[in-house]
Parts: sequence; C-alpha cells; structure tokens
Amino acid sequence: MRIELRPDYTPLLLLGVTVATAGAVGAAWRADARRRNKTSKKLRRVMVDLLLNALSSGDAFTARHSRRVANLTDVLGCTYGFERERKARLRVASLLHDMGKIDDRFFHILHSCERLDPKERSKIKQHPHESAYILTPMERIYPGITYIVESHHECWDGGGYPRGLKGEEIPLEARIISVADVFDALTQPRAYKEPRSVSEVLKEIRNSAGERFDPGVVEQLDRADVLRAWTRIAEEGQEAERQAQKPVAEAAD
Repeated sequence: MRIELRPDYTPLLLLGVTVATAGAVGAAWRADARRRNKTSKKLRRVMVDLLLNALSSGDAFTARHSRRVANLTDVLGCTYGFERERKARLRVASLLHDMGKIDDRFFHILHSCERLDPKERSKIKQHPHESAYILTPMERIYPGITYIVESHHECWDGGGYPRGLKGEEIPLEARIISVADVFDALTQPRAYKEPRSVSEVLKEIRNSAGERFDPGVVEQLDRADVLRAWTRIAEEGQEAERQAQKPVAEAAD
C-alpha cells in the first residue's frame, strides 16, 4: 500500500534526515579526531624518548638526573594547579633541560673531579643555549619550551645566566626547574662525592630564596605532601645511583 505524505510533512522529514546525517558525520569526525589526537600524543612521546635515549647514550647520569628532575617538577606543577598542557610542557622541559650537555665539548667538564677553571665554567654556561637550540623543532608542539629550557639557570636576583633575567622575567616553569635541578644535584651521589641529606639541602635552598631562587617556589617545599614526595624521589634516586655507579667504581679500583 502506498502512503502519500502530506506536503507539510516533507520539511520535517528532510530536517530529521539532515539532523541524523549531521550527527553521524559529527560522531565520525570526533572519532577521527580522537584517533588523530592519540597518534599525535604517541608521536610526542616517541620524540621525547628518542631525545632521552640520545642523552642516555652520551651521558647516562645526566639522563637519570633529568628524569628525577621531571618527577620533582611534576609534584610542584600540581601545587600550582597547572592545566594539562602546561603540566605536559613543564615535564618535557624538565626531561630535556640538559640536552645541550650531549655536546662533546662538555663531556670532560661534566665528569671532571677537579674544580672547574674560569674557561671551563664559561664553556659549560653555554649548555642552556645548546639545549634550547636542540629543542627548537618542539616549539610547535610545546610553545615556549625553548625559553623555559634556556632560562633554567637564571637567578631571581638577576645573577644567573645566560641572559641575566630577574624575578618574573624568568618563566615560572624555569624557576621551578631551577629549584628541582639543584635539589637533585645535591642529594644524589657522584663518583667523587657523597650525597647530602634532604634536610640539609632544603635548608640551603631556603637560605637562597630571594637570591638564587623564587621565594614563592621555595615556599611550596614547606607543604607536607611536597616534602614527602621529594624525599621519596631523592631516596629512590640515591639507591638507583649507587647501583648504576657501582660497576664504574669497581672498574676504577
């Protein structure tokens, strides 16, 4: 039996078909966008892993240090309530802040047991520039990352390098990395020195607030959750470093 549609039903029918089609297209587009987003995230992780692997092959200690610094800054990033993209940028900047040290010019300086002379100190101060240069292609993914990495040795009072930036001229992420960088460097063992205690290092960092470090960032270290997390990261790092450095020490003996 044939059903005749009334003329005034036709627009409603067309509208229903249009809405249904738009819904289907929208669902397909969203599914495709999710797939592309997942692929993009995977590619980002692969890129970071490749750079970390390159750093590990050239300087395994610096690579381990960088991973710990990233874990420390993760904790501080949470206290600031950073949104997901900003937290991701902070973590990647922390992981790769010392990429410039992969340059052969720095290797013997970094692993020297002697006090650096003025020429060596001047040379090692070039590594933030080198790190930023290496990470330039990542600017499209993490806008501002090269400026953060290049600024992680700047000081709150303007006495840092390479630009002598002061106070809030320094990106907040760089100020966070600066504190985490020093904390890890002082609490971890090296072949030529024993680690210092967490309490001793935190006291030194607090004494440098307003000079080397941002007082606001240092203040976050008084939080019980931050202190617990940083202490755990330091203790786990000390054990891992002792295991990693044992074959080197045994070979030297």
